[in-house]
Amino acid sequence: MSFENTAGIGVYNQYGPRNTGGTVGVETDSDGIHQMSVQMTAQSLIEGFLPPFVLPKYAHLLRYILTVDEAFTLTGTSPTVIVGGTLPATNGVVLTAAELAALGVKIPASAGTGTWSTTSATGTTAKERVKIALGGGTPAVTPGAGKATLTAEYIFESTVTQ
Repeated sequence: MSFENTAGIGVYNQYGPRNTGGTVGVETDSDGIHQMSVQMTAQSLIEGFLPPFVLPKYAHLLRYILTVDEAFTLTGTSPTVIVGGTLPATNGVVLTAAELAALGVKIPASAGTGTWSTTSATGTTAKERVKIALGGGTPAVTPGAGKATLTAEYIFESTVTQ
C-alpha cells in the first residue's frame, strides 16, 4: 500500500515511492483561457487518489478532450469514470467504458453536468477540489492496463480573491 487514509478526514499517509500516474494541474493558460489536465492510469482509478488541485469559483468549462493512450478495461453494469468537483456525479464529466477502451483523441459524449457543464448558466459557483470517482453498478477497473488524459478547457477571469 503506498498511501492510506486511516483518519477518515481526507488526510493521507504515503509510504515509499509512488508512481500511479494520477496527476492533475493546469497544462497552459493564456488570456483567461486555462487547460486543466487530469492524467489517469488503472492504478490511479483503483486508488481513487489525485493530488490536490482546485478549480476556481467562477470558472466556466468550454470543452473536454479525452486522449486514450492505453485502453482501460472497466467491468460492472454500465461502468463509468467521473471527473469532477466535490461531488463528481453532480458537477463533473462522465467518461464511458467504451470511450476509455478506444485508443485515440476524442470529444467525450458528456458535455459535463451541473456547474461543470459546457452549457452552465453560471459556471462553477464555488471552488472545488478535482476528484475522480467510478460510476455505474459495481464498477471495477482491471489492474495494469489503461492510460488516459482528460483535458478540460475553461475560462476564468475574476477580480475576487479565491
